[in-house]
Order: sequence, then C-alpha cells, then structure tokens
Amino acid sequence: MKIISYFPQFIRIFLGLVFILSGYLKLYPIEPFELNFIELGIGNWYTAPFIARFLISIEFLLGCFLIVNLALKSFTLKAVVSMLVFFTCYLLIQIISEGNNGNCGCFGTYLQMTPLESIIKNILLITVAIFLQVFHKDSTLRFKKLLAPLFLITSIALPFILNPIDLMAANYRQPESVNFAFDQSLIFNDSVSKKNIIDFSSGKHIVAFFSLTCPHCKTTAFKMHIIEKRHPDIPFFMVLNGKQKNLQPFFEETKSGNVPYTILLGEPFARITGGNVPTVYWIDNGIVVRKSLYISLEEQEILNWLNNP
Repeated sequence: MKIISYFPQFIRIFLGLVFILSGYLKLYPIEPFELNFIELGIGNWYTAPFIARFLISIEFLLGCFLIVNLALKSFTLKAVVSMLVFFTCYLLIQIISEGNNGNCGCFGTYLQMTPLESIIKNILLITVAIFLQVFHKDSTLRFKKLLAPLFLITSIALPFILNPIDLMAANYRQPESVNFAFDQSLIFNDSVSKKNIIDFSSGKHIVAFFSLTCPHCKTTAFKMHIIEKRHPDIPFFMVLNGKQKNLQPFFEETKSGNVPYTILLGEPFARITGGNVPTVYWIDNGIVVRKSLYISLEEQEILNWLNNP
C-alpha cells in the first residue's frame, strides 16, 4: 500500500527529470534547435540563440518545480500541459506541411524522434500531468517564496552558462579569403551520382562538402536549407561523402533535399577537402575566393557577394 501511495510522487519526479533531460540534451549541439526558430520565422540569425536558450530555461524551471513539488497544482502542471499542447500543435502543422520526416528535436540530436513519435510522447506526458493534478497531494514545502525566485534565476542563467552565446562571433563571421582554381573534374569524374552536373567555371557558386554522418555538416546543411528556402536563386551545391544507407537519414534530419547534390567517395573527396568537413567554397568563375565554416556562412553576406559584380 505504501508503494501505491508513493506512486504519484515517483511519477512527478520522473516527469521533472524528463523536462530537465530534454532541455539539457538540446544544448549540445544547440544550433539545430536555434535553426528551427529561424525556419519558422519566429527569430532571426541573431535572436534565435536567445530564444532557444530561453525555452530551455523554461524546461529547466518546470523540471525543478516538479521535482521539489513547488506550486504543483496552481502553476507547474498547468504550465507543463500548456507547453506540451503548444509543441503538439506545432508538430501537427509540421506533419501536415512537410510530412512525418526527420528529427523533431525534442531531445536534441541524441535521442531522435519523428514528429509523430513526439506527439505520442507529448500525449503520454499530458496524461501523466493530468493524473498528478487529480491524485497528487498539494505541497507542504516550506520556504516556497524563497525557492521560486531562486529556481527562476538559476534556470534562466543555466543555458547561457552551460552553452554561452558567443557575442564576439561577429569578429569572425567573415569567410576566409582564399584564391585558388577549383578542379571540378575531381567531383564529376569520380562521382557516384552524376544527375546534378554543374559547370563551376562560369558564374558564382557556393559548394559545400559534407560527410553524411558529421554532426557539424548536418547543422551547416540545415542552415543552407533555410537560406535556400528563403532565396531559391542562391546557387548552392552539396558534395556528399558516405554510405548510401546514410543518405536518406541525412536529408530527413537536415531537410536539405531542396539543394542540388552529388555523391563523391574516397580519395577525390579527401583531396578536395583536405580531410576537413564541413568545408564550404565560394567559387567565382572557377576560382575559390572564399572559404566558410558554419558561423561564417551568413545569409546577407552571401546575397551581397552574389549581387556584387
């Protein structure tokens, strides 16, 4: 009988740990979570890092409130249900517009779930919250007025401490200036898939070299997808390296199926990239004039470069 009486408390603590774990796993890496807000139009390239960390702060706060049984019925459970309903609606819209593809990002990149799987998970958690609202006893916790602001301040600060926003990033947002001829024969003579053959010796092109299993490559490809979606005329091209079985998961996770690509394996890929991925070349009439990493692949900078003669 004691186990039955303690069951709601076990469930409450479990729910709190789920929220804390969900927030923590989003932090590493946090960039895919940030990019979701840019794609949705909720934030831009500068505000999305703050929005992402603020939502993680809410998860931490609710998780802490659940674990210590603070304001459980008056605030915490209502906030939990509201948050889960909001994300469930968002996931439904995503399924309707884009299908049940890719990782929803609920647990970052460590525990990947499709939007439908995440909706089922949310419904289960909502059911747990309703159960606690009905069967859990009100808290008799002392020092509530002291603990609430302490948890609030800590939860807001923690994501910014664990994974700080690099406010000095503007100092190296400019791509690296280089100057060497691009040998496109290395790509298309040895390419596995030749359905997208492009002449890089004429005009401007931005060519990205990605490994299908590289987390930073996936984040950069997701960023390219968002920029291309907003500006379909940008001449992006991807050269992908990896096993065929990893191709579809790569596109599902990065949503970058809208970007032309080819597959290049083995030594030719290593010769072009020097073994470093992701590598992004800005090519002007066959000459690589700039080289980017994730942070220096900026939407406005790309547009300025393409529009200048």
